[in-house]
Amino acid sequence: MKTFNKMRNENGEMRNCFFSGAILVLSAFCFLLSSCSQDEVFEQDSLKDTPITIASASVAELTTRVITEEGHLIGRMGEPVAMSVWVEGSGDNYNAKNIEWINDGGNYWYTNNTVLYAGENQQKIYALYPYCEGATEDGKIAINATEQADYLIAKQNLIDENPIHLTMRHAFAKLSLMPTFGTEAGGLEIVSIEVKNMYASGTLNIKEDTWTYQGEATATLAMTNHEVLVIPMEVCESFPIVITMNDGRVFKATISLAAVGNELKSNSQYKISLQIGQDKVTVGNITAAPWVAENGGNLETE
Repeated sequence: MKTFNKMRNENGEMRNCFFSGAILVLSAFCFLLSSCSQDEVFEQDSLKDTPITIASASVAELTTRVITEEGHLIGRMGEPVAMSVWVEGSGDNYNAKNIEWINDGGNYWYTNNTVLYAGENQQKIYALYPYCEGATEDGKIAINATEQADYLIAKQNLIDENPIHLTMRHAFAKLSLMPTFGTEAGGLEIVSIEVKNMYASGTLNIKEDTWTYQGEATATLAMTNHEVLVIPMEVCESFPIVITMNDGRVFKATISLAAVGNELKSNSQYKISLQIGQDKVTVGNITAAPWVAENGGNLETE
């Protein structure tokens, strides 16, 4: 009995040692987690009141590789690669209203204004490409769709890092016509394509990613290379198109949007197939997909 009690005591002691060791390991693990968390908080807090910087913005598809003598990258419309930026925070030093950020040759985004970082999740940021001096302080801009200038926007409801990486999206919808010719239509070529019953102009709310229409949807927009940019429409069941051929003939057709939800959404590309014959046009399938950058997207600073 004495030997048994001794062994029990020894086993008990071993169990106590085991549990004590487990507690020590668990405590050390929790301490490490706490230290890491504190380090992360300290790292973020250490950036507070430093100037906000923009490390990347996905606008490359709207730029050329032309560099001016001053070293500035040029956009496809001939403008310097720059964007309008709004920052919302608590206090004047943490806010910005349509300030210009310029890309210097694709390697650096800079601004002549200083906006301070307020700390993790303390600010919101919105951006519009290209830079528009006429955009309002509350993030709105009037746009004429007949000019066919592409606009990219970005919004980040909470800034959780500095430098900031912006993901841009198209404010317009894009219609792409994909014509094929029947064997009986030999020699026929498309001279022009017009899309009717669209909005000619509207006001884009950059912060909300919404449009306010101006006038009625009665405008005619001309396609270039079988593509056209249109102001998004929450309800659009169909629209007419007019195709003029090289022999002077004019074909008319109605494009139904029932297959894509009877709407035209921003940042979406609608591909419409057409069969052109000797004396008629037959509308085929229509598909909608996210409007993806053709050449990668980002202009980065680091």
